[in-house]
Amino acid sequence: MNLTSTVMKKMLLLLPAIAIVAIGSAFLLLSCKKDIPTEMAITPSSTPQLDIGDEATATVTIEADGVKSLKYYKVVDTQRDAGTDVTSQLVRSENTYTYNFTYTVQEFDDLHTLGFEFELTDDENEVKTVGLVVNINISVKSMFVKYDWKVTASSWLGMDVLTPADAAIIYRFNEDGTYEEDLGVDYADDFHHFCFWVYKETPDNGDTISVVRLIRRLKQGDDMAIDEYYDYMITAANESEMTMFWDVAVFGLLDIQNTFKSQAKGAFVPYGTAAMEAIVMANTSLSCSNIDNSLLTIR
Repeated sequence: MNLTSTVMKKMLLLLPAIAIVAIGSAFLLLSCKKDIPTEMAITPSSTPQLDIGDEATATVTIEADGVKSLKYYKVVDTQRDAGTDVTSQLVRSENTYTYNFTYTVQEFDDLHTLGFEFELTDDENEVKTVGLVVNINISVKSMFVKYDWKVTASSWLGMDVLTPADAAIIYRFNEDGTYEEDLGVDYADDFHHFCFWVYKETPDNGDTISVVRLIRRLKQGDDMAIDEYYDYMITAANESEMTMFWDVAVFGLLDIQNTFKSQAKGAFVPYGTAAMEAIVMANTSLSCSNIDNSLLTIR
């Protein structure tokens, strides 16, 4: 038997083994390949302009062989929270998964950029993300918090009644319902402890769109104080300026018209000086904990 014949016989013997290996490799490749590529989309990707209390809605649609998890993250001023797993809320139809998202716009959401990031992990650990931008109209209440405010005009029966002391005051309203006044160095005093502000919309009250109440403690001697509050009826408001009316009944001054103008938050010293602030805080009779809780509700 010559060499060529021997080689040919060996090749014939090896062909079945080579065929088996080739078929096995092809099967492995086919079994590892996805039936469809994983895709995710969201509709819409940006909401219309919403108000506090409105609902932001969107539908997330996924095309995938399988889904391991779907989470969403609330993103406030680029900072995202710990996330919420909504995998169990997915609705499946063959290789299509849908999730209907709903979020109610919360008070003071309008002071920040707000969005939601949706993160999909498919059954092969491939990760896809989509986002929803929530657009919000700023509310009048949030306008108070966003800026510092000053009274720039005050009139009664056509007369200018704005005093230099009142013109010097800078008002600062905080999200937690407290407020402060920088009285200015020239008018610093410890007559009051500025405590709380309360806001209420009044859509059914003629031309008054809302009411803001300022609640404070008024010094009565060295170791006594009483509650004092004023309600301001707001008839027009935007981020630059508000028009409001209020009464000083003890002096017979009714329907005083104030113009309240905003300014960017900047240098601010409660009570006018740090020393005066310390005196107020040290006077226990002026403590805001003494405020009658019923004043925190506008009837």
